[in-house]
Amino acid sequence: MKKTTVVSIALLTAALLSACGTSKPPEGEKEAAQTESKTAAAGSSKEATPAQDTPKSAGASSGSGEVLNPNIAVESEGNVEVVYTNKAPGYTHNMNGFKVSVDQYQIVKVTGMNKRVASIPFQDQTDGYVVTAKVTIDNAAGKAMYYNNMYRIQLSKATDYIPNDGSATFVRKEDRLKSKQETETSKFAAGEKVTGLLSFTLTNEQFESLKTVKPKFVIEDGAADNSEAKDSFKGNAVFDFFYSEEQKKQVESEPKFYPDRLTTDNMADKKMIFEKTGIGETKQIGDLKVTLDGVQYAEIVPTAANQARFKNFGENGIVAVTVKLLLDNQSDKTVSLSLTSSKLRVDQDRGTALSEGMVEPNHPRELAPGSQGEKYHVFLFRKDEFGLFKSFQMEFGPVVDADAKRLFKEETATFTLPR
Repeated sequence: MKKTTVVSIALLTAALLSACGTSKPPEGEKEAAQTESKTAAAGSSKEATPAQDTPKSAGASSGSGEVLNPNIAVESEGNVEVVYTNKAPGYTHNMNGFKVSVDQYQIVKVTGMNKRVASIPFQDQTDGYVVTAKVTIDNAAGKAMYYNNMYRIQLSKATDYIPNDGSATFVRKEDRLKSKQETETSKFAAGEKVTGLLSFTLTNEQFESLKTVKPKFVIEDGAADNSEAKDSFKGNAVFDFFYSEEQKKQVESEPKFYPDRLTTDNMADKKMIFEKTGIGETKQIGDLKVTLDGVQYAEIVPTAANQARFKNFGENGIVAVTVKLLLDNQSDKTVSLSLTSSKLRVDQDRGTALSEGMVEPNHPRELAPGSQGEKYHVFLFRKDEFGLFKSFQMEFGPVVDADAKRLFKEETATFTLPR
């Protein structure tokens, strides 16, 4: 039995990586998605941990009240009915002082539209939905910044999403989110704070699809101090997207899962088995301080769009172990977090599982000297085999730089995970 388990762990790890396409980095998947939606953003390199959150939204209200964007009725020549308003979503993305905040958003149903208006965004349907978001940009970066204002409502997976309407069909020119001081496209003056509207268009089918997934609202990265996006900020902010009061209550009642890609990219639905947070166990690897902050054990069910990724795990279920580490780089070396892996020793000598990079957050990819950050490692097991395991020891490292050169004399840090 012992030999069988050891072999299956290794084979399943290889199978998942093969299914996910390990020869391409996660950015490739994002780039493909942006090409599909014709909303490709410029490359970037400054990095931060992507956010996955279910923010407090006490100000949310259901289908009643004032229309946030009256121009929808003007442009569509249709009838507008408020479906849902979230007056305090709490979506914010701070890109090194360049802060983007969604102050509120509203979903309306539009019927009887002008056929010409409906031809492209609504695929010739004269009924559909429009989401209007009121967004504030506050440039406190201390210099002029460029930002392409890229947002999306993510559906079944990372490559299945609805981008904001780049042509701003339903937003008046004077209400659009752009600089009041700069004339160059996408440029915001130092110290400038501006508020405007942007919109998303959904067909009836797309709106109904929200009910079959756990939709996300994504504020994309890319803020830079130059028009070529060189050294631009890296890392999206991802939030739960509410479309009704009932759905909002359901989401807020669920456990708050760590933002691995199983969650943020809607790869799988999770059911919490056990979690331990605030552990606070710290170990030193050279001048890198590593703290075990928490661990979550969850049963996962791959979503319909992602089942092929996990087909080699059988029919008896899958368990994900997600570990959260806090890192403090007190050295003079830049640490590559994307290339530094971990392994999990099962029951001392029963077997070893490698961390699954393809379901871990894409960012931050590195940790500069003197900076702090978070790192999440994910391990996957067959549910039936997981039930046999008694203990886990996670070994973090060896730590490497961007060239995969091992640092800190190849030291590692080992933590016993609560089970």
